Amino acid sequence: MELSDADILKIAEPMMDDVMLGVSRRDYRLHSTHFSVSLKSMLGSEEFLEACDQRERDWGLPEHRELITIFRKEKSFTLIWNQIYSQTHGQVIAMLTIAVKGGRYFVDYVLLH
Repeated sequence: MELSDADILKIAEPMMDDVMLGVSRRDYRLHSTHFSVSLKSMLGSEEFLEACDQRERDWGLPEHRELITIFRKEKSFTLIWNQIYSQTHGQVIAMLTIAVKGGRYFVDYVLLH
């Protein structure tokens, strides 16, 4: 992919904003808005709510994030952030992989750890 960091961030930031706002609001539809078909099939709304409950107990609610790096592949890119939560003093990694399928960008993988 021949995209600059700025171009990748223009694509990825709004997608990650929806992913994290969905977590904050416990809104699976918003959280998964940009998910690929394969990712939607891996995480249903009940599993999402269970994960929200666990994260909120352990870390609180998501706040801001700080970009660490961007990895590029032929048809995808992965961004890694330090995701700040309201009640944790440790670091939380937020990782998002975006793939190009049929000329469109989709979230193909999400990790909060």
